[in-house]
Amino acid sequence: MSKRATEDPRCLLGSRLTANMPREMKLVLHGEVESAVAEALQRHGHEPHAQAELELATQDYVNFLRAAQSKQWDVLTADDKLVDAIYAKKIWFNRSIIFLQLPGGAVEQDDAIDRLFTRYKRLTPERMYTVTETRVKIRQLPRKL
Repeated sequence: MSKRATEDPRCLLGSRLTANMPREMKLVLHGEVESAVAEALQRHGHEPHAQAELELATQDYVNFLRAAQSKQWDVLTADDKLVDAIYAKKIWFNRSIIFLQLPGGAVEQDDAIDRLFTRYKRLTPERMYTVTETRVKIRQLPRKL
């Protein structure tokens, strides 16, 4: 066995177990997302990023999603116009999108993140997870033509 395989304990578990381990997500926060959401993401082992870190020249949705995709970041948004644009323009995005469709503020958004990651340990790429007050709905994102 190689030295590298003995140093990494995951190599000894086998590929089936490591494939099921939750991956750390890097998410860009878009729209009116409370600071409690970033704290909740960190609590679940994920890394939140501000939209300003993308350094966009224009603020249109296509450029925003392309920039997030180039950095391999998933998107967390509370902006329904972004979601509408994705499906209306059939914008291909190969990462996950979390859409917080909630009426309230920090407490509701914080609870929504906890509910999402309690139920789904690992999010599937090319899916949108819509989190409402009572449930989580999963929808496939538009495909690349």
